[in-house]
Amino acid sequence: MPIVRYTYCWEGIIAADFTLDAVRRKYTAFAELLNARGWSCLVAYDTRFLSAHVAADCHQGLRALGARVVLSSTSLPRPAIDVALDHGVADCALIVSAGNRDYWLNGLIVIAPAPGLNPFVDGNAPPVCPPFPADISDAPMIDARRTYIESLRQAIDVDLTHQTSLTIFVDAMNGTTGGIIPAVLGDGTQTKTIEINRDADAWFGRQAPHPHAAPLVRLRKLVRESDSHLGVALSADGRALGVVDNDGDLAPHLDIALLLAQYLNRQHRRRGLVIVPASASSVEWVRTWEAQTGLNVEFAEQPTARIAEARAAHQLLVGMTEDGQPTIGRIGGVGDAALAALLLIELVARRNVKLRVLREKLRQSQGA
Repeated sequence: MPIVRYTYCWEGIIAADFTLDAVRRKYTAFAELLNARGWSCLVAYDTRFLSAHVAADCHQGLRALGARVVLSSTSLPRPAIDVALDHGVADCALIVSAGNRDYWLNGLIVIAPAPGLNPFVDGNAPPVCPPFPADISDAPMIDARRTYIESLRQAIDVDLTHQTSLTIFVDAMNGTTGGIIPAVLGDGTQTKTIEINRDADAWFGRQAPHPHAAPLVRLRKLVRESDSHLGVALSADGRALGVVDNDGDLAPHLDIALLLAQYLNRQHRRRGLVIVPASASSVEWVRTWEAQTGLNVEFAEQPTARIAEARAAHQLLVGMTEDGQPTIGRIGGVGDAALAALLLIELVARRNVKLRVLREKLRQSQGA
C-alpha cells in the first residue's frame, strides 16, 4: 500500500523574506522535530537562484544539530524525491524550492509521513556557520536522479520507442527535468527527442516555470513547423504537464487523462477510477466514453484530495488536477509529468500516428 506523506511549505520573496538567516531559523526548529521523531531526512533542491547553496547550508546546519541527513548530488524533480523516499533513502525530505511559483520566490518544502505538523516555526538560536558551505566533500550524498530514471525505464516499453521513428519535442522549462526523458529513452533509439530550455536557469527565463502559466510559444511553433508527433512541457518541479499536438495546439487536460486511461486499460489491462476536475460541459460525451470503455470517470470538485485518496486505496487508474498534474495509479507518485509524458510517447509509438489523430478519434467516437 502506498505510504501516505504530507507536504508543508514556506516561501518568500528572495532577499526580502527568503534570507539565509530566515532559512537557518526554520531548519533549527526542524532539526528538533527530526531528532524528537528519530527521522532521517533527504535534503534536496531545485534549479532556482541559490537553491543548491541553501540546500548545502541546510544540510550542514542540520548535521551540526544532530539530525541524520543525506544531501542530493543534483537538483531533483519532485517525483524523483517521492521515488527516493519510496526506496527508503530517508524518512522525510526537506526541499529548497518554491515549486512552480514565480522566479523571484524561493522557499522550503517538507515531505513527511505524518499529518498536522508545524515544521516552519522559528528556532531561537540558528547555528553559527559561514555563509554557504565552501566544501561539502564530506557530506553523505545520493544520486536520487539515477534512481528516478531507472524507475521510469521500468514503467514504460523502452524497446518500442527504440523501434519506432518518432520526433518529440520536450520543453524542460529550465527546471529539474532537463535531460530526464532522453536519458530514459537511451541511446540507439529511432525516436528523436529534441529538448529546449534544458539548461538550468535560476530565473526560469523570467517567467513562472509552469506549462499553464506560460504561453509555450516556442514549443508550439517548433512542433507545428516540424510536423512532429507531439511536444510536452514539464514544470520546473516535474509535477505538471503541458501537451502540444502536431498542429501546435495545446491538448486539454481531459483529453490527456482519457487517452492515458484508455491506453493503460487496453494495453496493460489496468483498471480503476479516472479522476478529473469538475466540468459540466464535458459530462455528456464522457459518459458515452465510459459506456464504451467500461471505465469510470469522476469529476471532482477537489481533484488533488480525491486523487490522493483513491491512490492510497489502490482505486486510481489516472488522475489529473486543474493545473495539469497527472498521477498514474500504482506505477507513479502523485503528480509525475515525466511518467505521463513517456506513456504518451509509448502510446503514439504503438499506434504509429500523431497525437492530433488520437485526439480527434477520442472526440469523434463520442460525438463530442
